[in-house]
Amino acid sequence: MPKTILLVATVMFIAGCDQDVPEKTVWDEQLKTMDKAQDAEQQMLEAAELQRRAIEQQTQQ
Repeated sequence: MPKTILLVATVMFIAGCDQDVPEKTVWDEQLKTMDKAQDAEQQMLEAAELQRRAIEQQTQQ
């Protein structure tokens, strides 16, 4: 009995792994939005760094 269960589980696992990955998923739009948000965050961090450097440069003069 345990061998049968193990065999069935193995066959199901292999069959599940054999499926092709779909080209488009339901999460594509959310992932794109998150990528855009990360890009925007990086731009904001870079702008803040430039502003901080400009302020430091002005106060040292």
